[in-house]
Amino acid sequence: MKAISFSLLFSVLVLTAAQAQTPATTAKDRANFSLQQQFSSLKFRSSTEMKYNQPHKVVKQASLDAFFKSVQDTLRAREQSIKNAGKETAVKLAQTQKELADQKLQVQALQEANAQKEQQIQQGAHDVATLSVLGIDMDKQVYVILSLVIILALGAIAGVFAFMYKNSNRVTQEKINAYDELTEEFKTHKQLAREKEVKLKREQQSEANKVEELKQQLAQLRH
Repeated sequence: MKAISFSLLFSVLVLTAAQAQTPATTAKDRANFSLQQQFSSLKFRSSTEMKYNQPHKVVKQASLDAFFKSVQDTLRAREQSIKNAGKETAVKLAQTQKELADQKLQVQALQEANAQKEQQIQQGAHDVATLSVLGIDMDKQVYVILSLVIILALGAIAGVFAFMYKNSNRVTQEKINAYDELTEEFKTHKQLAREKEVKLKREQQSEANKVEELKQQLAQLRH
């Protein structure tokens, strides 16, 4: 009866060890290979007896306890490894989400900068198209015609108005040049901003894919 009890206990332990080694056999884990060596050694060192025309292995209780402890240690180590992997995945997920939030802020800042540039362009176009005379905005062409009429009507002060007209043309040309430079700068900035925005959107999509993969890995590890 004692030998039969040992045989039953040995069978239960073998089944437990086999279940613990099932996922590791495919991964060829070193720790589980060591369990296989211990199991082979345990069978080799045990004696064989024939009872009821069937072979039975007689195992020392100390050896059986040692093997059972090795199985328990291996299972605990694997459980801890899974927990650690879950924690690392959660940390990576949090980092990826933070990076996504930072990139969204960058895109928002670029959009605000583009809006400010467009406002500056509109203001520049208004400044080029109009002149301020006595605090009143006046169209440039109207101002030129008015200046000519005043010059013809007031010959005595023709030189003064001629100077004002020349000065106005110089200011107008400077504004036109400034407007052209501002327009070119805006086009260049807008192109660079568009390229950067497209790049950031691609990076966001890549990071979103990583987040989804990490979530799936985390879910698999928890199951």
